[in-house]
Amino acid sequence: MKLHRQALNALCVAAAMLLAGTACAAPQKLRMTIPVHALAFYSIYVAQDKGLFAAQDIDMEVIATQGDGPDVDALISGSVDFTTSTPNRLLTAYAQGRPLKAVMSVVNRFTNFCYIGKAAAEKVGFRADQSVDEKLRRLKGLTIGGTRPGAMTFLLGMQYLKRAGLEPQRDAKVIGVGGGPALLAALENGQIDVACFASPGVEQAVERGKSLVFINNPRGEDQQLREFLFELLYVRPDFAQKNPEQVRRVVKALVAANQWIQRATDAEHLALLKPRFPGMDDAVLLKAVHNSVAAIEPSGRITPAALASAVKFLRDLQLLDRDVPFDAVVDNSFLPTN
Repeated sequence: MKLHRQALNALCVAAAMLLAGTACAAPQKLRMTIPVHALAFYSIYVAQDKGLFAAQDIDMEVIATQGDGPDVDALISGSVDFTTSTPNRLLTAYAQGRPLKAVMSVVNRFTNFCYIGKAAAEKVGFRADQSVDEKLRRLKGLTIGGTRPGAMTFLLGMQYLKRAGLEPQRDAKVIGVGGGPALLAALENGQIDVACFASPGVEQAVERGKSLVFINNPRGEDQQLREFLFELLYVRPDFAQKNPEQVRRVVKALVAANQWIQRATDAEHLALLKPRFPGMDDAVLLKAVHNSVAAIEPSGRITPAALASAVKFLRDLQLLDRDVPFDAVVDNSFLPTN
């Protein structure tokens, strides 16, 4: 009979207490960065809190860097082993001759989305039932906030303006503000008109009664961003080559987490998320979960179509000047085979 690794470790520790000299291997300490604390990284929270990393003999430290950019810098410098982040740095690093490898899709849809203050919505004639194109035209003259310049929240605002035929920073402004609480305060204090972030920050802002959802990307309202390599696990190629088993075990834990999220009940979601997001209403958390679950790819497999959407997004913003070959930045071989 095969014993679960976690149970085996527990038995080994107990035996060591009884038999002097019995050695047990400690879980391997690894480090991962994420850009912000948000439901886009729900798979990582599940892997930590449900013992899925531990079941793979991993003690994973997760560090939020308050915006994407520093998270990948830490990976490139070697101060962390993994990053779960958006694809902008994966693709621009390739263009700069510093290739990284995406080894798993954590979220397969653009899940950053925006909320608009009710005063600004009334001023520009925004309505929730308008088409995506009509909504984008309403951004003229407004100020949009993202976490930091260059982050995907910031780039989303820039892309929206370009799609509407508006010139960023002339016809409308995009500025870096900070994380979820900073964005919420800036909007409610009138410093910005639109804020772009992630669940559950957007749902919380709307629940407070002063904002409306602008375009619901997690629900796939914007067809251009519906299949999109958005949150992915990536590593340095040299690390993956030297430590393939570590990569496989991390990927296996996160795939198991994705599958748990797909089948969990509302009560199970709340039990895990309430300690992670203290003080947030149950209704807000559940709305955020229901928004987010559809964006998760249970298998973790990265598709060429998802990569192509991400490449087009950056090329439209003139942040990439070439296409990116799938095999140059993606390696699905670490995914579980069953």
